[in-house]
Amino acid sequence: MVRNSYFVLALLLGSSRFVIGADDGKTATPTPDVKEVSPLRKFMDDSLTWNELRPSQQSSTKMTAQVVMRWANNTRGSEDGMTVLYLADGCPEAVCCVYPWKNDLHHEFDSLSRGTLIAKRNGNVVWSPAKRGVEFQSISNADAPDDSAVVRLRQMKTLASQFSSTMLGWRADKSDREELRKLPQPLYRYESTRGNVLDGAVFAFVQGTDPETLLLIEAFKSAGHFEWQFAFARRTSGELEGRHNDKVVWHADRYPANDDPHSTHRVLSSPIETSLQSKSTPKATTP
Repeated sequence: MVRNSYFVLALLLGSSRFVIGADDGKTATPTPDVKEVSPLRKFMDDSLTWNELRPSQQSSTKMTAQVVMRWANNTRGSEDGMTVLYLADGCPEAVCCVYPWKNDLHHEFDSLSRGTLIAKRNGNVVWSPAKRGVEFQSISNADAPDDSAVVRLRQMKTLASQFSSTMLGWRADKSDREELRKLPQPLYRYESTRGNVLDGAVFAFVQGTDPETLLLIEAFKSAGHFEWQFAFARRTSGELEGRHNDKVVWHADRYPANDDPHSTHRVLSSPIETSLQSKSTPKATTP
Protein backbone atom coordinates (compact mmCIF):
# COMPACT_ATOMS: atom_id res chain seq x y z
CA MET A 1 0.00 0.00 0.00
CA VAL A 2 1.00 3.59 -0.45
CA ARG A 3 1.57 4.82 3.08
CA ASN A 4 1.35 8.50 2.19
CA SER A 5 -2.15 8.33 0.71
CA TYR A 6 -4.26 11.05 2.23
CA PHE A 7 -7.82 11.84 3.15
CA VAL A 8 -9.64 14.46 1.16
CA LEU A 9 -11.81 16.51 3.44
CA ALA A 10 -14.65 18.55 2.00
CA LEU A 11 -16.55 21.52 3.30
CA LEU A 12 -19.36 20.97 5.73
CA LEU A 13 -22.72 19.88 4.31
CA GLY A 14 -24.85 22.19 6.39
CA SER A 15 -24.94 21.27 10.08
CA SER A 16 -24.84 17.53 9.38
CA ARG A 17 -21.13 17.33 8.58
CA PHE A 18 -18.33 17.14 11.15
CA VAL A 19 -14.68 17.37 10.20
CA ILE A 20 -12.73 14.16 10.72
CA GLY A 21 -10.74 14.25 13.92
CA ALA A 22 -12.21 17.49 15.24
CA ASP A 23 -12.98 16.52 18.85
CA ASP A 24 -14.81 19.79 19.44
CA GLY A 25 -17.21 19.19 16.55
CA LYS A 26 -16.32 22.55 15.03
CA THR A 27 -15.24 23.31 11.50
CA ALA A 28 -11.53 23.09 10.77
CA THR A 29 -9.96 25.02 7.92
CA PRO A 30 -9.32 22.45 5.15
CA THR A 31 -5.81 22.14 3.81
CA PRO A 32 -5.84 22.71 0.05
CA ASP A 33 -4.47 19.99 -2.22
CA VAL A 34 -1.66 21.71 -4.06
CA LYS A 35 -0.80 18.71 -6.23
CA GLU A 36 -1.82 18.85 -9.85
CA VAL A 37 -4.82 16.64 -10.54
CA SER A 38 -3.94 13.86 -12.98
CA PRO A 39 -6.16 13.27 -16.05
CA LEU A 40 -7.19 9.88 -14.62
CA ARG A 41 -8.13 11.46 -11.29
CA LYS A 42 -10.19 14.11 -13.10
CA PHE A 43 -11.93 11.40 -15.14
CA MET A 44 -12.79 9.58 -11.93
CA ASP A 45 -14.04 12.74 -10.24
CA ASP A 46 -16.18 13.60 -13.25
CA SER A 47 -17.68 10.11 -13.19
CA LEU A 48 -19.58 10.94 -9.99
CA THR A 49 -22.10 12.73 -12.18
CA TRP A 50 -22.94 9.48 -13.98
CA ASN A 51 -25.04 8.06 -11.15
CA GLU A 52 -28.11 9.51 -9.50
CA LEU A 53 -29.21 7.96 -6.21
CA ARG A 54 -32.48 8.60 -4.41
CA PRO A 55 -34.12 7.02 -1.35
CA SER A 56 -36.97 5.76 -3.55
CA GLN A 57 -38.48 6.05 -7.01
CA GLN A 58 -40.96 8.60 -5.65
CA SER A 59 -38.38 10.75 -3.88
CA SER A 60 -37.76 14.17 -5.40
CA THR A 61 -34.43 14.66 -3.59
CA LYS A 62 -31.18 13.28 -4.94
CA MET A 63 -28.58 11.97 -2.54
CA THR A 64 -25.38 13.99 -2.21
CA ALA A 65 -22.13 12.30 -3.26
CA GLN A 66 -19.34 12.98 -0.76
CA VAL A 67 -15.74 11.84 -1.35
CA VAL A 68 -14.49 10.84 2.10
CA MET A 69 -11.20 9.13 1.23
CA ARG A 70 -8.70 8.67 -1.58
CA TRP A 71 -6.55 5.55 -1.48
CA ALA A 72 -4.22 3.27 -3.39
CA ASN A 73 -4.01 -0.51 -3.20
CA ASN A 74 -0.76 -1.65 -4.75
CA THR A 75 -1.29 -5.10 -3.25
CA ARG A 76 -4.17 -5.74 -5.63
CA GLY A 77 -3.19 -3.29 -8.34
CA SER A 78 -5.53 -0.33 -7.90
CA GLU A 79 -3.19 2.64 -7.95
CA ASP A 80 -5.86 5.33 -7.63
CA GLY A 81 -9.19 4.88 -5.90
CA MET A 82 -11.69 6.83 -3.87
CA THR A 83 -14.45 6.04 -1.41
CA VAL A 84 -17.69 7.97 -1.81
CA LEU A 85 -20.66 8.15 0.55
CA TYR A 86 -24.13 8.96 -0.73
CA LEU A 87 -26.05 11.02 1.83
CA ALA A 88 -29.76 11.53 2.43
CA ASP A 89 -30.99 13.69 5.32
CA GLY A 90 -27.40 13.73 6.57
CA CYS A 91 -27.11 9.92 6.81
CA PRO A 92 -24.95 7.67 4.61
CA GLU A 93 -27.34 5.53 2.60
CA ALA A 94 -24.83 3.97 0.18
CA VAL A 95 -21.09 3.70 -0.32
CA CYS A 96 -19.24 3.51 -3.63
CA CYS A 97 -15.59 2.77 -4.34
CA VAL A 98 -14.45 4.21 -7.66
CA TYR A 99 -11.30 2.70 -9.16
CA PRO A 100 -9.77 1.79 -12.54
CA TRP A 101 -9.54 -1.90 -13.41
CA LYS A 102 -8.54 -3.53 -16.72
CA ASN A 103 -9.29 -0.42 -18.81
CA ASP A 104 -12.68 0.04 -17.15
CA LEU A 105 -13.72 2.42 -14.42
CA HIS A 106 -15.59 0.52 -11.72
CA HIS A 107 -18.24 1.97 -9.44
CA GLU A 108 -18.61 -0.64 -6.68
CA PHE A 109 -21.71 0.09 -4.62
CA ASP A 110 -23.02 -1.28 -1.35
CA SER A 111 -26.20 -0.23 0.38
CA LEU A 112 -25.85 1.21 3.88
CA SER A 113 -29.56 1.89 4.14
CA ARG A 114 -31.95 0.73 6.83
CA GLY A 115 -34.55 0.83 4.05
CA THR A 116 -34.48 0.99 0.27
CA LEU A 117 -32.86 3.13 -2.41
CA ILE A 118 -32.68 3.43 -6.17
CA ALA A 119 -29.87 4.38 -8.56
CA LYS A 120 -30.19 5.57 -12.13
CA ARG A 121 -27.68 6.09 -14.91
CA ASN A 122 -28.68 7.87 -18.10
CA GLY A 123 -32.26 7.82 -16.86
CA ASN A 124 -32.35 4.03 -16.47
CA VAL A 125 -32.65 2.19 -13.16
CA VAL A 126 -29.38 0.29 -12.66
CA TRP A 127 -29.63 -0.58 -8.98
CA SER A 128 -32.59 -1.07 -6.68
CA PRO A 129 -31.80 -3.34 -3.70
CA ALA A 130 -34.68 -5.59 -2.70
CA LYS A 131 -33.80 -5.40 1.01
CA ARG A 132 -32.03 -3.20 3.52
CA GLY A 133 -28.29 -2.94 3.09
CA VAL A 134 -27.13 -3.33 6.69
CA GLU A 135 -28.39 -4.90 9.88
CA PHE A 136 -27.89 -2.67 12.91
CA GLN A 137 -27.50 -4.25 16.34
CA SER A 138 -27.43 -2.74 19.80
CA ILE A 139 -23.97 -2.43 21.37
CA SER A 140 -24.15 -4.36 24.62
CA ASN A 141 -23.12 -2.62 27.85
CA ALA A 142 -22.61 0.74 26.11
CA ASP A 143 -23.33 3.92 28.06
CA ALA A 144 -26.21 6.04 26.81
CA PRO A 145 -25.30 8.65 24.18
CA ASP A 146 -24.19 11.83 25.92
CA ASP A 147 -25.91 15.19 25.49
CA SER A 148 -22.62 16.74 24.35
CA ALA A 149 -21.51 16.30 20.71
CA VAL A 150 -17.87 16.44 21.84
CA VAL A 151 -18.37 13.62 24.33
CA ARG A 152 -20.39 11.57 21.84
CA LEU A 153 -17.47 11.60 19.39
CA ARG A 154 -15.23 10.25 22.13
CA GLN A 155 -17.85 7.63 22.93
CA MET A 156 -17.98 6.51 19.30
CA LYS A 157 -14.19 6.24 19.05
CA THR A 158 -14.10 4.20 22.26
CA LEU A 159 -16.87 1.92 21.03
CA ALA A 160 -15.16 1.51 17.64
CA SER A 161 -12.01 0.31 19.42
CA GLN A 162 -14.00 -2.72 20.63
CA PHE A 163 -14.50 -3.91 17.05
CA SER A 164 -12.15 -5.64 14.60
CA SER A 165 -12.40 -7.12 11.12
CA THR A 166 -10.59 -9.83 9.20
CA MET A 167 -10.39 -10.25 5.44
CA LEU A 168 -10.64 -14.02 4.91
CA GLY A 169 -9.92 -13.46 1.25
CA TRP A 170 -10.78 -15.38 -1.91
CA ARG A 171 -9.11 -18.76 -1.39
CA ALA A 172 -11.11 -21.69 -0.08
CA ASP A 173 -8.39 -22.57 2.44
CA LYS A 174 -8.30 -18.94 3.66
CA SER A 175 -4.53 -18.84 3.20
CA ASP A 176 -4.84 -15.20 2.17
CA ARG A 177 -6.43 -14.30 5.52
CA GLU A 178 -5.42 -10.84 6.76
CA GLU A 179 -6.24 -8.87 9.88
CA LEU A 180 -7.37 -5.43 8.81
CA ARG A 181 -6.20 -2.21 10.41
CA LYS A 182 -8.81 0.19 11.80
CA LEU A 183 -8.19 3.83 10.99
CA PRO A 184 -8.20 5.87 14.22
CA GLN A 185 -10.44 8.63 12.87
CA PRO A 186 -13.87 8.13 11.31
CA LEU A 187 -14.22 8.73 7.59
CA TYR A 188 -17.40 10.67 8.22
CA ARG A 189 -19.47 11.91 11.15
CA TYR A 190 -23.10 12.92 10.83
CA GLU A 191 -26.39 13.93 12.32
CA SER A 192 -29.74 13.39 10.65
CA THR A 193 -32.68 15.68 10.11
CA ARG A 194 -35.00 12.68 10.48
CA GLY A 195 -34.93 12.83 14.29
CA ASN A 196 -34.17 9.16 14.89
CA VAL A 197 -30.38 9.55 14.53
CA LEU A 198 -28.74 11.77 17.12
CA ASP A 199 -25.17 11.14 15.96
CA GLY A 200 -23.22 8.69 13.86
CA ALA A 201 -19.83 7.90 12.36
CA VAL A 202 -18.36 5.67 9.67
CA PHE A 203 -15.10 3.91 10.52
CA ALA A 204 -12.89 1.95 8.12
CA PHE A 205 -10.81 -1.22 8.36
CA VAL A 206 -8.14 -1.07 5.69
CA GLN A 207 -5.56 -3.05 3.76
CA GLY A 208 -2.83 -0.44 3.66
CA THR A 209 -5.09 2.54 3.03
CA ASP A 210 -7.85 0.81 1.05
CA PRO A 211 -11.11 0.30 3.02
CA GLU A 212 -12.19 -3.36 2.98
CA THR A 213 -14.77 -3.19 5.79
CA LEU A 214 -16.84 -0.29 7.09
CA LEU A 215 -18.23 0.01 10.61
CA LEU A 216 -21.20 2.30 11.22
CA ILE A 217 -21.93 3.42 14.78
CA GLU A 218 -25.11 5.39 15.43
CA ALA A 219 -26.98 6.88 18.37
CA PHE A 220 -30.37 5.64 17.18
CA LYS A 221 -33.77 6.12 18.80
CA SER A 222 -35.23 2.77 19.81
CA ALA A 223 -38.26 2.25 22.10
CA GLY A 224 -38.37 5.98 22.79
CA HIS A 225 -34.74 6.53 23.77
CA PHE A 226 -31.38 6.79 22.04
CA GLU A 227 -28.96 3.88 22.20
CA TRP A 228 -25.68 3.02 20.48
CA GLN A 229 -26.04 0.63 17.55
CA PHE A 230 -23.54 -0.76 15.04
CA ALA A 231 -23.50 -2.33 11.59
CA PHE A 232 -20.75 -3.69 9.35
CA ALA A 233 -20.62 -3.30 5.56
CA ARG A 234 -18.37 -4.85 2.94
CA ARG A 235 -15.98 -2.97 0.63
CA THR A 236 -14.41 -5.89 -1.26
CA SER A 237 -15.40 -9.04 -3.13
CA GLY A 238 -13.37 -11.12 -0.65
CA GLU A 239 -14.78 -12.98 2.34
CA LEU A 240 -14.96 -10.91 5.53
CA GLU A 241 -15.87 -11.18 9.17
CA GLY A 242 -16.42 -8.60 11.88
CA ARG A 243 -16.00 -9.05 15.63
CA HIS A 244 -17.08 -7.25 18.77
CA ASN A 245 -14.81 -7.94 21.74
CA ASP A 246 -13.44 -10.97 19.84
CA LYS A 247 -16.90 -12.44 19.21
CA VAL A 248 -17.85 -12.83 15.53
CA VAL A 249 -20.98 -10.74 14.94
CA TRP A 250 -20.90 -10.38 11.13
CA HIS A 251 -19.84 -12.41 8.10
CA ALA A 252 -19.79 -11.63 4.36
CA ASP A 253 -19.27 -14.33 1.74
CA ARG A 254 -16.63 -13.98 -0.96
CA TYR A 255 -17.64 -13.17 -4.53
CA PRO A 256 -21.04 -11.55 -3.93
CA ALA A 257 -23.31 -11.14 -6.93
CA ASN A 258 -22.30 -7.88 -8.57
CA ASP A 259 -24.50 -7.80 -11.68
CA ASP A 260 -27.89 -8.24 -10.00
CA PRO A 261 -29.66 -4.86 -9.81
CA HIS A 262 -31.68 -6.10 -6.82
CA SER A 263 -28.66 -7.15 -4.75
CA THR A 264 -27.29 -4.94 -1.97
CA HIS A 265 -23.88 -5.14 -3.74
CA ARG A 266 -23.62 -3.76 -7.29
CA VAL A 267 -20.73 -3.05 -9.64
CA LEU A 268 -21.12 -0.78 -12.66
CA SER A 269 -18.28 -0.65 -15.19
CA SER A 270 -17.57 1.78 -18.01
CA PRO A 271 -14.65 1.99 -20.46
CA ILE A 272 -11.88 4.39 -19.57
CA GLU A 273 -10.86 6.89 -22.22
CA THR A 274 -8.18 5.35 -24.46
CA SER A 275 -5.55 7.93 -23.55
CA LEU A 276 -5.85 6.95 -19.87
CA GLN A 277 -5.98 3.18 -20.20
CA SER A 278 -2.27 2.52 -19.67
CA LYS A 279 -2.64 3.93 -16.15
CA SER A 280 -5.42 1.50 -15.23
CA THR A 281 -3.74 -1.85 -15.84
CA PRO A 282 -3.98 -3.94 -12.62
CA LYS A 283 -1.26 -6.09 -11.11
CA ALA A 284 -3.57 -8.66 -9.55
CA THR A 285 -6.64 -10.70 -10.52
CA THR A 286 -9.10 -9.59 -7.84
CA PRO A 287 -10.20 -6.00 -7.15
